[in-house]
This record gives sequence, C-alpha cells and structure tokens, in this order.
Amino acid sequence: MDLTQFSGLGDVNLHLSNVADYLSVTESEYSPPPIPVDIPTFKELENLENPNFGKEWRKYFHLSDEFVFINHGALGCTLKESLGLAQAYERYMDTQPLRAVDREMVPLLCHVKRKMAEYIKCDATDVFLTENCSAGINTILRSLEFGEGDAILTLSLGYGAVAFAVDNVCKKSGARHHVLQVDLPVRDENEIVDVVRDGLFDGIKLAIFDHIPSNASFILPIKQLIDICKERDILVLIDGAHSLGQLDINVSSYGADFYVTNCHKWFCNTRGSAIAYVRKELQERIKPLVVSWGYNRGFMAEFGWSGTQYYSQYVSLLSTLNFWRTVGGDVIRSYCSDTVKQAARVCYKAWNVEPVYPESMMGMMALVKLPQPLNDKAWKPAGVKLDLIVDCLYFVHKIEVPIRQIGETLYVRISCHIYNQMSDFEKLSSAVLDICENRDSLVNYNSKFNQIPTA
Repeated sequence: MDLTQFSGLGDVNLHLSNVADYLSVTESEYSPPPIPVDIPTFKELENLENPNFGKEWRKYFHLSDEFVFINHGALGCTLKESLGLAQAYERYMDTQPLRAVDREMVPLLCHVKRKMAEYIKCDATDVFLTENCSAGINTILRSLEFGEGDAILTLSLGYGAVAFAVDNVCKKSGARHHVLQVDLPVRDENEIVDVVRDGLFDGIKLAIFDHIPSNASFILPIKQLIDICKERDILVLIDGAHSLGQLDINVSSYGADFYVTNCHKWFCNTRGSAIAYVRKELQERIKPLVVSWGYNRGFMAEFGWSGTQYYSQYVSLLSTLNFWRTVGGDVIRSYCSDTVKQAARVCYKAWNVEPVYPESMMGMMALVKLPQPLNDKAWKPAGVKLDLIVDCLYFVHKIEVPIRQIGETLYVRISCHIYNQMSDFEKLSSAVLDICENRDSLVNYNSKFNQIPTA
C-alpha cells in the first residue's frame, strides 16, 4: 500500500521531522524551547553545608506520618514539586490543547531527553522515554528476532515480570529461556561473575541482567558481566529499574547494548516515567510498541510520539533534575547508603543473623535474613509465614516494608531515602523481635478485618 498520502498528516505541526535536529545539535548551537510552566529551582537547598537528612525532609514529599515507610524500593515516592509541576503542565495543556500538543510537545520532550541523557551520560540521540522499565524491556524484547536454537539468558534473582516477558517471547519464537541460578548468601562480586562466565554457551542471543535486582537488592558487577558476554557476541540488556538515583549512572562507560532505568523510583519523579538507551548500531532493529506518526522516519522520530496523552510525567523530570543537581546526587547517595548499612548492622546484631552479601555491594537497599523463629520450617510454610509477618508489620506496627521469600528463606528488604533515619530501622528491628516472641498469635490472623486478634 502506498503510505505517502498519509505521511504529512501527523507532521504538519508535530515537528517529528525535526526530532533528529533537536536531539543531535551541539549544546553550543542548541536553543531550548520556551517552557510554558514554572520549573522549580530549589534555591533554598543550594550550598547546604549539612542537609540533615531524615524526618525533616518528608516535607518534600506527600508521605503520611501514619507509617514508618522503609519501602521506597517498591514504587518510589514522588517529590512534591515534581508532582505539582506535572499537574500544572496538565492544566496548561488544557488552556489550549492544540498549541500544547501540535506545536510545543515534541520540542519540549526532546529538551527533556537531552537533559536526561546528559545526566545518565549518553547521547540524546540514543534514548527514548517510556512509562517504566517493563515497557522499555518489552519494547526491546519484542523488537529483536529470536528463533529455534536461540536462548535468552537471565539470572534467578531477576525481576519476575521480566521473566514473564522473556517467557512470552520464547513461546512465540521457539527460543529458550535459560536461567542461571544465583544462591544466597553471596560472597563477593566475583561469585556472580563466575556464575555467568561458567554458564554461557553457544546460542545465547541476549543476556538480561539487573543492575540492582529488586528482591536481592545488591549491586551487580555489570561492567564485568557485559565484557564477558561481549567476548561471545551476546547482546546485553541491563534492567536498571532500581539504578537511577541509587547509582551515579554512566551508561556510555558500561558497553551495554540496551539500558533501561526508571525515573519514578529512586529518582523520585512522577510515576510512569523511564528512559531507555539503545546502542546506535542497533537502533534500526528497535521499534516502539505503539506505531504512530514517526513511522519509518528513523529511531528518534518513531520514539518521539506515541499518541495523545499529557506526557506530564516527562515534563516533571525538569523539576526532579533540578532537585538532584541542587542537593547533590553524591550527597544523597552517601547518606542513604551509609544509613542503610548501619541499619542492616542493627538488624544483624538484634536478630543474630549473618549478612547476605558484603556492604560493598549495597546501594540504598539491603536484604536481611529474618531471625530463626520466623524461618523455622516447623512453624509454617514459607508463603504462609510471609503473609502473616508482613501484615502484622503493617497493621499492628504501622511499618511499610516488604518481606521476600527466596528459596525457602524469608528476608526483609529495607530501603533508605532522604526522609528516613535510623529510628525507622530501629523500630523495624524491635517489631520483628516482638513478632518472634508472639508468632503463635499470628496464626488466626485474618486480613479481611484489617486487625490482629488480641485473644
């Protein structure tokens, strides 16, 4: 079918034909588009000698004081100003929708891409914005071609939704999903490297590694893993769902073919925002899940527009970037990493358990084994115990924290962001000891009534 009759319809005002120019022009020649709403600058946070992170920083979020919230790793928590910017932009859009969408949207989104690419240290022509890591990873998986005899490699500690996406692609293509087992505890980074090196075989077309696995929560040595795979011409996709914010990302230095990271999690942007990197030589092969007006105009244009929506979650990144640059990413990471390590030590000592991995592999999360009474196989099956424990923590102790089952062992995953302080983790430590002492009273718990029976 001749599609030329349609080619100009969506580009009269969308500027999709100019996307490459917006993204590839040098910084010295680039002229940012007018920003139609005020971008928060956080001037009050400039040059802070002592940020004094902790409870006082809750004012930058909408967090309720009802709970001890040490589960930032689940969904993140949006900065007030960034959420406010997103809402302000949505209101602005509705003052003249055609102006905002047809004439201003694409240049504005390209501006956001340039700023984000600079922050994660890669070229703006190599990235696309997407809703979350799941969307970005599915985009890449569904774009690559697999067949009989091919394999996709993942680790056992990988994210479950990604495993499902891989399984789906394999069922349709005839490829095989091969999972390498990583057991806990982990001695050091070399143990992971050895598992991957020894587990590679002919036929692997793609390897997927989490930069920081969601459940295990330690930092993988991705540069070494990528190098090992490259020696065998294996494409590598890094799932960085938990990396932006926790780590000072330098995408260009890793050598990965694909890198996807959430902006709404540790970076604290509005939910539904992520950024994906694709190595330039592979961009012709990667197509958006939604085919729209950028069709057949190349990678940058094809990912430049996915249909009508507010796109406010991406505009709000301009606020979130200002926050991180003003306060200082290194300052934030140093506090959160030091605090979560100290919190883990408190739990190790109180619960009489050993570390799951060394502190050198910790970012702003830590996985801690629950004490022996709660891992007692004679008490209850692991899955039943998990529900009882997490609900008791939630309903009785008002602590929002996830309990994770890896194998037959239960762990707690603790997260630290700038609004957390040591007293949060001390409360967790005491609450878990209380549950150990009263574990039998949890047997008749019924979450339907949102309470623990007292008799």
